[in-house]
Amino acid sequence: MMKTLQSCSTRFILAAVLALLALTTAVAESIEDTMAKGEKAFERSDIVSAIAYYRKAAEAGHVPAQTRLAYLLNVAEQNEEALEWYRKAAAAGDAEAEFYLAGMYAEGDGTAQDPGEALRLFTASADRGYAPAIRVMAAAYEQGKMGLRIDYEAARTWLDKGAAVNDYWSIKRLAQAHANGELGLRIDRQKAGQLEQRLAGLEEDGE
Repeated sequence: MMKTLQSCSTRFILAAVLALLALTTAVAESIEDTMAKGEKAFERSDIVSAIAYYRKAAEAGHVPAQTRLAYLLNVAEQNEEALEWYRKAAAAGDAEAEFYLAGMYAEGDGTAQDPGEALRLFTASADRGYAPAIRVMAAAYEQGKMGLRIDYEAARTWLDKGAAVNDYWSIKRLAQAHANGELGLRIDRQKAGQLEQRLAGLEEDGE
């Protein structure tokens, strides 16, 4: 009798686990389907539908959807809601969300201007290897912006990080610096030429 009960209990638990796994897979597939529909709507410039699809996925906790929804909302001048979705995605470690949220704080877009928070988020995004944020940090140190002192060594460090992820802009700026003796570097035509050769196989936007 005891063995029979144990066997039934084991089968019940196994069935419950399998049912849960099936449900989880179905939800995941549903989110991916929703995202795909959002992408198609965006590609055909149906922004209203794209927002609706991204919102559905975002509310289910899909971080890339949160970032895309925030972007479209911000473009539509729904800044405060965009800010909240960017915050959610940034809190989850999304580099793109951190970058755009930093821009909103820098400009005071939908929120009070906060240069310190903008710098923190730009830095976090750049640390994750997000090329647009790397460019911002390199330029900030080169030109002494965002409350930073001019620091050519720091600028070169960020440019090297950008070059490591094949960012066109970073490689081009390094090539110029080596060719012209800028950013505290000595003129090195050979190094400049090597960097310029790398640019040939890259898209100009670097992304």
